[in-house]
Amino acid sequence: MLTAFFAARHASDEEFVAPAGIATTRRSPIGFNPGDTVPFFSHSWITPRGHTPVAHCSVISALPSGDLLAVWYGGSREGAADVALFTARLPSASNSWTRPVKALDRAAAQDELDRRIKKIGNAVIFPDRTGSLWMVYVSVTVGGWSGAALNIKTSQDEGRTWSHSRRLTLNPFLNFGSLVRNRPIYANDGRIGLPVYHETALKFPQVLWLTPGPTGSVREYRMRSLPAETGLIQPALVPLDHDRVLMMLRDRSDGRRLHTAYSNDNGWTWSEAAPSGLPNSDSAIDALRLRDGRILLVYNDAASGRENLRLAVSDNNGRSWQPGAIIEAEVHEEFSYPYLLEDSRGRIHLTYTWHRQRIKHVEFNLAWLDRRAVAETASLR
Repeated sequence: MLTAFFAARHASDEEFVAPAGIATTRRSPIGFNPGDTVPFFSHSWITPRGHTPVAHCSVISALPSGDLLAVWYGGSREGAADVALFTARLPSASNSWTRPVKALDRAAAQDELDRRIKKIGNAVIFPDRTGSLWMVYVSVTVGGWSGAALNIKTSQDEGRTWSHSRRLTLNPFLNFGSLVRNRPIYANDGRIGLPVYHETALKFPQVLWLTPGPTGSVREYRMRSLPAETGLIQPALVPLDHDRVLMMLRDRSDGRRLHTAYSNDNGWTWSEAAPSGLPNSDSAIDALRLRDGRILLVYNDAASGRENLRLAVSDNNGRSWQPGAIIEAEVHEEFSYPYLLEDSRGRIHLTYTWHRQRIKHVEFNLAWLDRRAVAETASLR
């Protein structure tokens, strides 16, 4: 597995060591009740009707101001030359998303990177501890997604303006095959562990460790691969307690099961990934540790197709799952690429691709989540 063996080595050997600790979601103190006890659920649209023919792969991030920022790609079809990255904002004092703003298109990426760019794709956004907002996105110079490379932009004004793109060299042989989908974990020493995956020839998960420099710069970065886990991509990382991290993985094999792996050293080394008790239709998932310590999962509850989108909850670090609400279900349609966020009030936000045409946003609280979980469990008896 040459691509894993020759992963980027931009950090010194002395500093290339396991993190001493990972920031975890704090359990709520007794009496903590930011999301109220009355069940709450609402939905809204991030993309206006007809904004682009195709909209896909949304991500949201909480900002220091209290606003939420979403990013996704849209265009005539996935992989088309006219695909661009768009952002929209949900102000903290509003229930409506702002109109989409084009953050980057193929021509701008080509100019910033000073190389031919055929298309752009998946992007994630996340803050660092200095107040900078990061965007890591996929670009392709030749071929399909197996020819992808990763690039970084940063913002000092909560995503209103962005720096020029910087291309990461993650593989000295053509630098092909790296993609991104899910949120990072944060080491106590300041490093950011971004889950990525490789798609050239063999497909396998990786963690890209980034060391931020001043004002959104990248001081060092280095890749850690999971070379034994072929056929598993788009890792989602969930920090647990006591130096443990859970990894959940999309299954591209014929097995069609969500896989899980665990790290006991803050995401540095991993157990062998094992099938979970949940199906996976070769589709993206997301998982989030809630403030009460439970893990919330959103996934397509099917061995094939993306005709529904379902929640599940685990109170034992992902070893078993209680079925939760079905967010969407419609025959012959697609609901895919979900992304979760819990805000400072305890409200949970979920964005996802709706019919491949729009990006939808739903918001709910723990009271709604738990009521629906009880109802779903009762219906299965």
